[in-house]
Amino acid sequence: MDLRVAGKSYIVVGGSRGMGWETVRILAAEGAHVAVVCRDPDAIADQAAELARDHRTTVRAYSGDVSVPGNIDRTIADIAARQGAPRGLAMTHHAMNTNAPFDQIAEADWTMLFQNSLMGAVRTCNAVLPLMAANGGGNVVLVSAYSARAPKPQIVAYAAFKAALVNLTKSLAKTYGPHGIRVNSVAPGAIKTGRYDSRIAALLTENPEMTKDEAEQIVLSRIDMKVALGRYGEPGEAADMIAFLLSERAAYATGLIANVDGGTDF
Repeated sequence: MDLRVAGKSYIVVGGSRGMGWETVRILAAEGAHVAVVCRDPDAIADQAAELARDHRTTVRAYSGDVSVPGNIDRTIADIAARQGAPRGLAMTHHAMNTNAPFDQIAEADWTMLFQNSLMGAVRTCNAVLPLMAANGGGNVVLVSAYSARAPKPQIVAYAAFKAALVNLTKSLAKTYGPHGIRVNSVAPGAIKTGRYDSRIAALLTENPEMTKDEAEQIVLSRIDMKVALGRYGEPGEAADMIAFLLSERAAYATGLIANVDGGTDF
């Protein structure tokens, strides 16, 4: 499917790995110009250059930290100066503190998640939305989580801010729709990220006779995830939805909270 993104400018915040990097790869393969915002752009500079060569487009890595007031504003201004006003923004950055019940979460952990998850999205949207509005519109995708609507006691702080992103998505969709800007959210479930790798590796180390599939089922049970498809999702499977919602193919979708969770509670 032609996503009709070729020649347009996109920003992926938190795009250096996982579903963020997979989103970058999809957009670049479709001919889009992509700015990857992360805290260590040098770490992916070579991969970005290779991707750009392979698809004859532009893929650049930029330094940015959404948790610091003013930081992402400067990054967005730099990106816009280099490749024009963005047609799309994906917020795929991820912050998660140690799993703990409510009475064991320190105030510093709440503050960290507030600054990274909610205020990170607010700051970035504040920097990007006026550029989109002045340039005829655009598309924004915020990444929430299945736990925003299926909270669990062991991730109460994380889930609270993911729920805030769902509300923010709906509010921005209503506010900026008249400006030609669509705002949607993708809510991934159990996706193979770094935490998945470490959990599986630990189980296989403790139980050398165990298969990876068996270890995966144990991890899903431990985190209380009843997945209809019976497996973890690949980062690219979430990225497919993110890229679609960023594209012109999703022209009448806004305020959508799209579950990519293999079939869980919602």
